Amino acid sequence: MWVYLGFMRRAHREQWFREHPIGIREITGLTLTTPLPLRSQAGQTAVESGILASRTGAASLLEIEFDGRRRNKQMDFRPHLPLMFHL
Repeated sequence: MWVYLGFMRRAHREQWFREHPIGIREITGLTLTTPLPLRSQAGQTAVESGILASRTGAASLLEIEFDGRRRNKQMDFRPHLPLMFHL
């Protein structure tokens, strides 16, 4: 499922921001690895607009980068979830 709210601007969204307990502030990158290339128009639009990087690989994986990886740490949730955080 893809959700994009193009009409919302950062200044409008910031009123809902809350401090995260571990101090992360923003998502600075998303990379999706999938066995097959993205075919949906929504997926292609996310890649073309620079919101999402996509690559083909043997297994599905979503990598979420926070704050430009300034902490130089990783949290790998595999094999329970196909998910990695880069802090």
